[in-house]
Amino acid sequence: MAMKIIKNHVRSISLPSRSHPSTAAIEESLDKYLITMNTKTVTSSESVNSSLVGLEDLYECTEECLKMRSTRNVLSFNAERKKMKGEFMEEMLDGSLKLMDICNAARDLMVETHEHVLGLQIFARRRQDVDFSDYVGFRKNMKKEARKLLGSLKHINVGLVMRDNDLDQDRDVHFFAVNHAMKRVVSMTVSALKSFLEFLSGRQNGNDIRSKFALVLMKKKFHDYGKIVKNELEDVDSAISGDSCPQEELHKKLEDLEVCTGRFEKSLEGLFRRLIRTRTSLLNIISQ
Repeated sequence: MAMKIIKNHVRSISLPSRSHPSTAAIEESLDKYLITMNTKTVTSSESVNSSLVGLEDLYECTEECLKMRSTRNVLSFNAERKKMKGEFMEEMLDGSLKLMDICNAARDLMVETHEHVLGLQIFARRRQDVDFSDYVGFRKNMKKEARKLLGSLKHINVGLVMRDNDLDQDRDVHFFAVNHAMKRVVSMTVSALKSFLEFLSGRQNGNDIRSKFALVLMKKKFHDYGKIVKNELEDVDSAISGDSCPQEELHKKLEDLEVCTGRFEKSLEGLFRRLIRTRTSLLNIISQ
């Protein structure tokens, strides 16, 4: 894509602005996250990974907010607007469970990829003929699973807009602020996981005619395009699908992929743990 087209904008939820001290840290962290993500001009393993790493700060702020007594009270089912708040909590719990499942499945894919790459590296170091059939089959299944998980992301309901008669912003300002902040966090999580899964499936480079044409233009404009838009998975795919690939070049590509998958595995593990903690905090509020 051309530089402006390939820019992966992260959209925030558009809701009326109404702040509250309890959510100030979340909103500030969200704004910083958006600024960082929207300044990424290209899609690479590093940019995708940074979007996952950035989520940990968001969830840390979310956990701190949910630990506050004022937040626990305003989300309690014993408080006013029991039905409305119950629906919100149910929505958050359902969304967190789906995100945990997707994150866990994505992490498992990285663990399997790492194991396959280590096996290929052993043969490459011994300068033996490498049988790529198992890896090729795994990559095919990975892309299929990534597309399946992308479909699951679409079913996460973040209820971005509330009906006017459901909420009195003056009377429910605290609840509105928590509602707004948490749904923004969910939206950012969906966006980051979407970028990661598109990276696995190769979709981030675009499949439509306009995207492909933009990529051609960018390749002509930037001589170091391969370094700017880097996908280590596709680099190895290209190396093993060609007629021949120098052994040293293959070894370097496998090393790059090993580092890449290691980063992703660590980031997804961190995100998964944060999702568990946030879900636990929500369940504690319900049970109080």
